[in-house]
Amino acid sequence: DGTLRHSRPGGFETFVEYLEELGYTFNSEQLRLGEQWTHHYWADSRELRADLEAAGGDTPAFWVQHAERQLRALQIEGAPAELAARINQLFDERYEPSDHVPDDAAPTLARLRTEGYALGLVSNRNDSLDPVAAELGLASYFDFTLAAGQAQSWKPAPGIFLKAAELAGCAPEAAVYVGDNFYADVQGARGAGLRPVLIDPKGIFPEPGCPVIRTLGELDEALQQVQAAG
Repeated sequence: DGTLRHSRPGGFETFVEYLEELGYTFNSEQLRLGEQWTHHYWADSRELRADLEAAGGDTPAFWVQHAERQLRALQIEGAPAELAARINQLFDERYEPSDHVPDDAAPTLARLRTEGYALGLVSNRNDSLDPVAAELGLASYFDFTLAAGQAQSWKPAPGIFLKAAELAGCAPEAAVYVGDNFYADVQGARGAGLRPVLIDPKGIFPEPGCPVIRTLGELDEALQQVQAAG
């Protein structure tokens, strides 16, 4: 999600679009910080876990609480519950995203397989990723898939990364982890001893401390940087 599979339109962009329809305006820094928060929240954060527990799971109350937090992250004063409820109403009435796989995804994966890389698909989902990979037309490129529910470890915890390296048949320090979420992917991979590459097309994280690419098609150059760094 966000690396090989994208929602069109994206959730954050749609959230901002609805607010703009309601008369709110934002500068580029507000948007950058707001989207940073989105990445932090969905990286198995304490706030996410607390909201799920308080709301009894993925319920309407959970999404109102999420919207209130997102409003505060966008620096909207007060972040009233009424506005959060209105935003969620607009999502319920109008939001119908479709899955999109970037055009350079399949060629990049095919090239990596040709070059001898073992490839794995890893995600913070509960259930097996095999049906997802098949639905997206990418199953043939992967040697294995690993969902957090199967590993009983959610990014950024090290367990899921270490299990992925084991399935790839290599030591953690020999593995490169490519992801779009700085908190879940970069910090998680680094903490487990893997070498991260961040996909950041909007420049949300200006200094992540690792190679950065804007599209998967740039991955070859990033891998060269990783190899050069030892």
